[in-house]
Amino acid sequence: MIYKNVVRTIQLVAVAVLAACAGDPTATSTPLTPSAPYASDVSALMATTPLNRVVALKHDLSVARTIGREGGTIKFPAAGLTLTIPAGAVSRNTRFSITALKGKAVAYEFQPHGTVFARSLIAEQTLLGTQLPLGGEILQAGYFPNRTLVDPSGASALVSEFIPGAVDTQLVSFRWKIDHFSGYIV
Repeated sequence: MIYKNVVRTIQLVAVAVLAACAGDPTATSTPLTPSAPYASDVSALMATTPLNRVVALKHDLSVARTIGREGGTIKFPAAGLTLTIPAGAVSRNTRFSITALKGKAVAYEFQPHGTVFARSLIAEQTLLGTQLPLGGEILQAGYFPNRTLVDPSGASALVSEFIPGAVDTQLVSFRWKIDHFSGYIV
């Protein structure tokens, strides 16, 4: 009986997570499905410490732009993020929205949630104005399905998966690939 209750709870949480990422029904995208490679087991959320801003954002900040088949770039200087959308990533005009979450954690929500791209996008976060980890820790991005999993104080976050990236040689920026839209931290 306990096993059935645990399985049922996991199923309900999985449905809630997928619903949170389901996205805008008018978006020109492929919605997430349980068989997608990044629709990870919600019981396997991993704790991490996000990269923190030196000065916390007092409130959420957002930027939006419509990008078509030819691709484009969204610069978000107030948050230190640049998103590059390559040609062919979307099949028609799509309204992209990026929200930097308030607080110290370098965390973002991307809209429309659930959008899957034909070609990977490149996110580049400036490291200027952040508290780089000491001791040579490797930076990586993390996918979070819901903003409630990110502590605004920057102390912790729960992520469904880690995404490798690269820090430039001058330690000025960190880049990683985005294959679908939801929430990401560095």
